[in-house]
Amino acid sequence: MKIAFIFPPFAHKRFEEDVDIVSQEFAQPPPLGLAYAATIAEKAGHKAIIIDANCRPGLSKQEVLRRINVFKPDILGFMLTAYMFRQTLEWIRFLKEMTKLPTLVGNVLLELYPKEVMTHKEIDYGIIGSAQQSLPLLLSAIKEKTEIGNIKGICYKEDGNIVINPPDTLKENFDTLPFPARHLLPNHKYYTIISKSKNFTIMMTSKGCPSKCGFCHVKNIPYSARQAEGVVDEIEECYKKYNIREIEFFDPVFTMNKMRIVDICKGIKKRNIDVSWACRARVDQVDEELLDEMKSSGCTRIYYGVECGNQNILNNISKGITLDRIRKIVDLTKKKGILTLGFFLIGAPGDTIESIKETIQFALSLNLDYAQFHKTIAKPTTVLYEQVKKVTGRDYWKEYILGITNEERLPTPWTEVSDRDIERYTIKAYRKFYFKPSRLFKISTGIKSFEEFNRYLRSVIGLWKVKSDLKYGGV
Repeated sequence: MKIAFIFPPFAHKRFEEDVDIVSQEFAQPPPLGLAYAATIAEKAGHKAIIIDANCRPGLSKQEVLRRINVFKPDILGFMLTAYMFRQTLEWIRFLKEMTKLPTLVGNVLLELYPKEVMTHKEIDYGIIGSAQQSLPLLLSAIKEKTEIGNIKGICYKEDGNIVINPPDTLKENFDTLPFPARHLLPNHKYYTIISKSKNFTIMMTSKGCPSKCGFCHVKNIPYSARQAEGVVDEIEECYKKYNIREIEFFDPVFTMNKMRIVDICKGIKKRNIDVSWACRARVDQVDEELLDEMKSSGCTRIYYGVECGNQNILNNISKGITLDRIRKIVDLTKKKGILTLGFFLIGAPGDTIESIKETIQFALSLNLDYAQFHKTIAKPTTVLYEQVKKVTGRDYWKEYILGITNEERLPTPWTEVSDRDIERYTIKAYRKFYFKPSRLFKISTGIKSFEEFNRYLRSVIGLWKVKSDLKYGGV
């Protein structure tokens, strides 16, 4: 059986945490979820392709259709997210109409709103939870035209009714997943705005997070991590088979288990893998010994979740860190020769205009190389979203997926700061941080390629021109 996985282009949405220009320019990562699904299908004896229409320059629907017709698949596969649901649905509708092929969707959204997703006539099948077991069984049943009712972790339609088979309650074994099908991806096209080398890719070595940060949806995912040896095996495959020279670990918190990270670092060095890498970390899970190991194995950047510059606000979101610890670890990381990026929230629970100003000033005072400022929003399954549902008396994401409400900014009942001011101060934070002459000079002198220069220039120009998407006339 042949399956074509399609990744439609991304477009900024009003309910996002990022300002428009950051959404466009911050990263162009590979669709790792589709790459996992493709390799699972291939291991089961099926043929697969991935058409990434989001790569610069993006592919039109007509070009994607042409590639599908050349491949002649039996089924089309898509990855659904809350943000991109309607745009992806538009692509599904077009391609299904033109090809008459059955469609298959997956990703976390199916765990949250399977019935709502399946109400759309363009969608025939869905994978709920991990595709490791259910996808091969479903593809085989479709191919052989056999009964699918006993397959766990899928949803489908039968006689006009939506059937939802919950996934197996057994915990997924992350170590038994095959490596993503990077041979189906244009690895030379991927980057982040601050990546330096090609080819570039992303990796996942753990899922979930046991921390209790009130704004984050990842805490609801049970933490599980791959063994160090398997992680190093994948890094080595990336290096030798795909000429990848830079990797960004997309784990929510890469440094959760210190000894596992030390083993990964030692494995990279033992196998002489000359690759640079970056990761996300908490300041309370990093020390001098670990930083030395990370640096010696190729770590060039660490992204720290700083969030706020006011201790009371940090306590409000149950971050579990102090301002002193943040400053100490950022300084220590820089001392070790590793670049730092700080993630910050604007409009966090309890935020006032004054505390937002403190956060911006704190960001400016830290020894950071980069910063990303997010508007605090209510993501599905978070404590903040439960507050929104209580205040509004509605489940916005359910309505959005059903197609009965518009794209809109959700209320922020956890702060008295207006949407207008959250937007204004987010943009102001970016401008204050990046438009310092010394920082502009420092970043520009570290640029290693014309392509990186173009990305940086587009972002600077975009931040200079950006205006509020709330139609308040800018900042």
